[in-house]
Amino acid sequence: MKNKFKTIYKLWIDIFILFFIICIKIYKICYPNVQKLGKGSIKVACIGDSITYGLGVEFRRSFSTYPAILARLLGKKYKVLNYGASSRTLLSDGNHPYYKTKFIEKSIEEKPDIIIIMLGSNDSKAINWNSKKYKEEYLNLIKTYQNTNKNSKIYIMIPPRAFIKVKNNKSIQNKIIKEQISPIIKEIANETGVNIIDLYTLTKNHPKWFFDGVHPNKKGNIFIANYIFYKISNI
Repeated sequence: MKNKFKTIYKLWIDIFILFFIICIKIYKICYPNVQKLGKGSIKVACIGDSITYGLGVEFRRSFSTYPAILARLLGKKYKVLNYGASSRTLLSDGNHPYYKTKFIEKSIEEKPDIIIIMLGSNDSKAINWNSKKYKEEYLNLIKTYQNTNKNSKIYIMIPPRAFIKVKNNKSIQNKIIKEQISPIIKEIANETGVNIIDLYTLTKNHPKWFFDGVHPNKKGNIFIANYIFYKISNI
């Protein structure tokens, strides 16, 4: 009887520890800290949602996110700051607006030399999507960075292809990303003079680069980081 009690007690302790670990992981995903990679003087700010955060590789974020891989590619002169936050929208009235993270203000304080923005996947959900407001607010975001540091280089990225079926109004819609968000981002780049990085074209034929159809796995992040590195190095 005594041994049986010890077994049950140990089982409950293990369950509690596992539950505690899961809660910490969920908290970190919902309320992420800025991931700082490298110690160089040239600062690169990566603004984005869970794809930037590294949800597909959350247990190896310091090594396998696209910002982490990009930091290694850029070398010792650079410091890459990952301002990714899961489920976030560019739209201020989306279900989880990016601006509420305060990462925009924090990134401005860092005075980055290079700014990489990728927001749009979560905006494509039916509960969020508004093409007119998306363009207006994207333009305002770029102006905010341009007015703060006129010497910084800004890159805006078309989100990767989403390889998932639309189940409800909270599903990411690849059709919106392809047919509306992609053209809008191209318009914005032309109107503001910022650089564009097309991750949709890069990923459209590679479903194996994603662990769930939306978030890149390690292999996907490697290809994305290398492509970003190529674009940054050749502009």
